[in-house]
Amino acid sequence: MFAKFIKFLIALALIPLVSGEIWTLIDLSQAAIPAGQWRSAWFASLGAGFVTWLLVFFIMPRTLWLYVLGHEFTHALAAMLAGGKVSAFKVSAKGGHVMTDRVNWWITLSPYFVPIYALIWLGLWVTVDFYYPLKEWQPILYFGLGLFWAFHLTFTVSMFNLQQTDLFREGYIFSTIVILLINLLTMLLLLGLLTHDLPAAGKLFVHRVGQCYLFTGSELMRAATWARGELHQPPR
Repeated sequence: MFAKFIKFLIALALIPLVSGEIWTLIDLSQAAIPAGQWRSAWFASLGAGFVTWLLVFFIMPRTLWLYVLGHEFTHALAAMLAGGKVSAFKVSAKGGHVMTDRVNWWITLSPYFVPIYALIWLGLWVTVDFYYPLKEWQPILYFGLGLFWAFHLTFTVSMFNLQQTDLFREGYIFSTIVILLINLLTMLLLLGLLTHDLPAAGKLFVHRVGQCYLFTGSELMRAATWARGELHQPPR
């Protein structure tokens, strides 16, 4: 119970950081439109992949077993990266589970912020490109990234409910903030890389986050001043 309370406080402290991420994404999007970056081949390919998966997700039968496979594989991979051992791995269309000797927030929540299929796709592309340059085929790379990224986001949102034991174990507020934080950070990183202006995006991000924390601090100080004034007022 005490651990969940500490995580709740951490989640509250991270809210301005999430606000800064959203603010930065809005700024970068607004800057990209006048600059014509939305006309780039990477944008069209990424968007086409994203829209393609949305059509598949909402029109075709759900490929739940494929999501469960990636979900449980991410649990297992996160556990091994954290120094744990995986003793059982089960996947089916109705669900799955992984048994490991180590559990923490990273292992529990990793499937909700790690787009595992997008990373596998990128890894395969880089491997093949190392031996056989695929520069002329880059639109296919971006199409796949958009497709698998949309796969990750749609299933993450659809599985995000009060019955998820992963979220209950870490606390819903902490889980929500961490999942949102890291997914937004991934979006910022990807957008910064694709626009070839990552340093500028990073500086803007730091600036916006600083503004959010300054605003939060000033509002907390104002609230504390008001509370002290109310407490010290003579009885009416």
